Amino acid sequence: MGGHFTLEIIMTEQLVLTLVAASVGFVSAVLFCIGGILHTSNKILLQSTPYWDFSAPVASSLAAQRAQYAIGALLLLIAFLLQVAAALASSTNPANLPRYLHTWPAIVFAVLVPIGLVAGGFSALLYKTTMRKVLRLEEERRQKEEADLKSRGSNS
Repeated sequence: MGGHFTLEIIMTEQLVLTLVAASVGFVSAVLFCIGGILHTSNKILLQSTPYWDFSAPVASSLAAQRAQYAIGALLLLIAFLLQVAAALASSTNPANLPRYLHTWPAIVFAVLVPIGLVAGGFSALLYKTTMRKVLRLEEERRQKEEADLKSRGSNS
């Protein structure tokens, strides 16, 4: 029972995949939670105030949530697939890794940082793409509404 704690352990294929899966799952969880965490009282008030027309703050919030949920769901799927791979991997074969990745914190850090950056980048890209589409659709709706009002006015 009196063993000493060490960061360096034998990195088996199974352990590496388990650590990678847990790290990807963590980033996925962060993306699922970030929308709710970033909702300040002022944002909640603004979004809960009734609008009679298009609301840019509500559209922006929904686009951000969509992006975070979509990327989070993709990462969650990857994490589950990695868990399956870990369950099937050898628990005795040492993983063929560079020496600097033979501690669990190094593996976790080596996965969290790039996955976090890539996920954040894709989330931002999906948000911008969604907002451009929403704003284009809103402009088309507004133009159609104006055209309908003009045609009603000329028919009177």
